[in-house]
Amino acid sequence: MSVDDATPGIPSVEVDPQQFDAMVDDEADDPEEILAEVDFDTNLGLSMAEDAKRVSRGELTGDEYWEKYDAAAAAEFGEEYHETPNPAIDRAEQTVSAETAASLGCSIGSMCDVASELDSDVNPDDDAPRWGMVIDLQKCVGCDSCTVACKSENRTPPGVSYNVVMEEEHGEFPNVTRTNLPRPCMQCENPPCVQVCPVSATYKMENGVVNIDYDRCIGCRYCMIGCPYGARYFDFGENYDEEVQGSGDVTSPEYKVDRGDREAGKSPIGNVRKCSFCMHRLERGEEPACVETCVGDARNMGDLNDAGGEAAELADSNRSFQLKEGEGTDPNVYYLK
Repeated sequence: MSVDDATPGIPSVEVDPQQFDAMVDDEADDPEEILAEVDFDTNLGLSMAEDAKRVSRGELTGDEYWEKYDAAAAAEFGEEYHETPNPAIDRAEQTVSAETAASLGCSIGSMCDVASELDSDVNPDDDAPRWGMVIDLQKCVGCDSCTVACKSENRTPPGVSYNVVMEEEHGEFPNVTRTNLPRPCMQCENPPCVQVCPVSATYKMENGVVNIDYDRCIGCRYCMIGCPYGARYFDFGENYDEEVQGSGDVTSPEYKVDRGDREAGKSPIGNVRKCSFCMHRLERGEEPACVETCVGDARNMGDLNDAGGEAAELADSNRSFQLKEGEGTDPNVYYLK
């Protein structure tokens, strides 16, 4: 299909998937600006984030990573680092071996223990799903209903939007098409954000979802610059009180924790935040808010381990691709071109 034959507002099937990678890069914030107001070492964060991406790409092992940064992290983060449970010593897909973990300045005992406990609550049997999302770019009309539904569901403050829709126009008037690229958190199988976190506040669950422990997060924002997709945001404590009367009357249902009124110094203010596939809704047998609300039926949510399920079949189709496949992150979000 040529641009001349395309319907306005519908993306051309000839758009190269690498062009979507470029759209993500174009929207990315400058890493140094992200860390500018952080009290922690900017150069250390930049270095740790870059090497965390190398771990995802298979260019560096988890052992090599933490052997390199153990002393620096201990010096920079002190007691918060020393009390950190090691992020991955008890999983098949280990990022740190037990031997290396024993030599580090952080505690022995995995954050995955916490994730496993949460998984057992959500999926009491052994047949746990691996949640994934498939987004059909031919159906997305760029209405931003996913963005609005997500903000309403998760009560996110100004500057925090778990779901955004990037837009790019092609051609010249009157033969113009628009590419719409919805971007939630990718819920990566090999997430650099987990690797880079110096206090193991972010961790991956067996069901494919990457979560954040707000009570452990120290707001260093290293994970924000470690994410290749720009899918993480910092909660500065802003509110919509002036725009919407009573906007703070209903609190966020994230992670099944009612944190009450938003107050300075109280989580999630001062924490990094991100999409969690609406875990609280999945646990109730419901779809994420963005999926339920999509007017174009462009989003499909399901168990990627269920080979006969619609989501798994779409993810395995010849139309399917992942954003930034060269990063080695292996996202659980797939797109149909």
